[in-house]
Amino acid sequence: MTLPASGTISLNDIRVELQQASANVSLGAMSNLVGFADPDAVSDFYGYSYPLYNTFAINDTSYNEYIDACALDASDNKTLYFAGSGGTAACPAQGVTLYTNSALTTAYNGGGFWWRSKQCNAAYNITSGGVLVTIEAC
Repeated sequence: MTLPASGTISLNDIRVELQQASANVSLGAMSNLVGFADPDAVSDFYGYSYPLYNTFAINDTSYNEYIDACALDASDNKTLYFAGSGGTAACPAQGVTLYTNSALTTAYNGGGFWWRSKQCNAAYNITSGGVLVTIEAC
């Protein structure tokens, strides 16, 4: 749900959009959560839509075997996205579909190869349809 672009927005409307607990609702805390600068204002949230994805970083070099992917000593250089909330970095679970865009409309073509993530210290086998089928710790 996206908050309205005009009109009345309540703190509860913002809380629901941000998927926060109903206890101790604070404009300052919610503004900080999404990275808005001070001073805090309800109007900052006009048209705001909380990300429904998490990010995941890999090195964009493919391997046929997970052991080879784990041996890679290079930085992650490609950001992928998967369903979640908050737009934060996270390590995906087996069975998750990975995407190349935050709208989660373009599946990542992993080609059935292994990919290394330093972020998660693991190798991931990803199908051509973007499904993460196997995870091996490095």
